[in-house]
Amino acid sequence: MTTIAIQQTKTIGWINVFRDPPFYLIGVLPFGLGALLAAKSGATLNWGLLGLGSLAVILIMAMTFLVNEYFDSETDADNTTFNRFSGGSRSLPENLVPRQQVLIAAGACASLAVLVGLIIKFVYNTGPWTLPLGIAAMVVGYAYTGKPFQLIYRGLGEVFDGLTIAWLPIVVAYYLLTGVLPGIYVLLVGVPVVTSIVLAGLICEYPDYASDKASKKNNLVARLGPHRAVWLYGSLGVATIGSLIFLGVTYFLTWKLLVLFIPAILCLLLMTTMIVGLWKRPAALEKLCLGTILLNLMIIILLMLVVWL
Repeated sequence: MTTIAIQQTKTIGWINVFRDPPFYLIGVLPFGLGALLAAKSGATLNWGLLGLGSLAVILIMAMTFLVNEYFDSETDADNTTFNRFSGGSRSLPENLVPRQQVLIAAGACASLAVLVGLIIKFVYNTGPWTLPLGIAAMVVGYAYTGKPFQLIYRGLGEVFDGLTIAWLPIVVAYYLLTGVLPGIYVLLVGVPVVTSIVLAGLICEYPDYASDKASKKNNLVARLGPHRAVWLYGSLGVATIGSLIFLGVTYFLTWKLLVLFIPAILCLLLMTTMIVGLWKRPAALEKLCLGTILLNLMIIILLMLVVWL
């Protein structure tokens, strides 16, 4: 292999280890939803502040991805049943990127996130919860797979993932623009975002079940087994549909209620596909992973629409 080809391979490895840009939408879009909720409550949209806040979200997510790659490298190396949405980026198992450099890159992302947080706090003079909320996101991002916590190895990662990726960006954006922590309405709007991202995390554990079980990565699917985890998927789906209908009936009557039925129908279709056992087919399982991720993004985008209009 020529020097140029080796360099191109390393570059692709680094691009993969940081994940494709669409993966960051699951954190950036909830931040945007929080901003719209703040604007509807009377706050002014400060685009500089929102830009820096979005950058902080991206940096913390990048740190989380990199920490995950580092601490999951052995598990990922043993995984032969992964699909496009599971099993990590494959950059470390394929030796495209040095393992130690990944951890250094994670530290760099964390440091930049702290710097952005300090700018937000002291240049834009945001409230006293600015830094604690950002630090909480970073701690959970590291603890997801980082030692000694390894929340995902203890069956806790999925819940904390939902809270920090889905709920926390909504809360932070609202807080940065209004200066006050959100009330019950804002928190309720975040419920289907949380349940759907936990759904996405759960289904993406299915392809990795064998290697996760063997390496004692005791996430929810590894603990329950894929057959029993179907009913957890169904329960989370019911919670997602129920929260969407509750929001529609309570806050978004008229045509907005019909809009929220769109992701509810998609969720019902995904649940049915799981219950009838199509997850046992690798090709169908990959589509289920994609469909559940798209469900989460659809819910966020449609909530932004009904909140704003």
